[in-house]
Amino acid sequence: MGDTDRGHLHFAFLESISRSYISVVNEYRLHGIVGAAILGLILPLVVSSLYVLKKKNKQRAVQINVGGEPGITMRHIKFSSLVEVPWEGASTVAALFEQSCKKHTQRRFLGARKLISREVVDSADGRKFEKLHLGEYRWQTYGVIFDRACNFASGLIKMSHIAERRATIFSDSRAEWFIALQGCFRQNITVATIYASLGMDALIHSLNEVRIACHGLCVTCFGYYSF
Repeated sequence: MGDTDRGHLHFAFLESISRSYISVVNEYRLHGIVGAAILGLILPLVVSSLYVLKKKNKQRAVQINVGGEPGITMRHIKFSSLVEVPWEGASTVAALFEQSCKKHTQRRFLGARKLISREVVDSADGRKFEKLHLGEYRWQTYGVIFDRACNFASGLIKMSHIAERRATIFSDSRAEWFIALQGCFRQNITVATIYASLGMDALIHSLNEVRIACHGLCVTCFGYYSF
């Protein structure tokens, strides 16, 4: 016997118990505190059990044939196709970012802390490491970051950057890194990222690998603590 058949039997059984209990109450005319207490304890249990079984047996998926390797493929009963984009019309990373910024314009997005001081301290094992003292977070909203990304994108075109050429972001992980990335995406510019922690040899190797053409347009428009 399948799970569905067993579920129907349990459902019918609970319904039978409920009808039997109500008939007993009617037959013996239970009144007062005892009757109310019994009704208050048993009926909620019966009703909740009926609801749980009904929900459990509800069909949520259907089997579909997609071809390919043998196996069972299921989809949600309410949706006939897969979700291809989070928002309708947002088919690119740039469009997705724009939709997010328009939806959450006034919410916090990127935060940075100003460097107050740095010092070299000794660890317990005798090694030295640099300790940074940072200020409180200063936040920029989705709307502000989107405007900065658009300005960066416009600046690239103003500086005559050719869309077919790649752009390289040579920077530590920071808010401006992300803004520059989204600005390039808005102009359909392929981005290669090179982290500032790399040494000179690794930097030269990376530039050669991604075939970056150095034509004098080195963009340094961000202050290090521009928030």
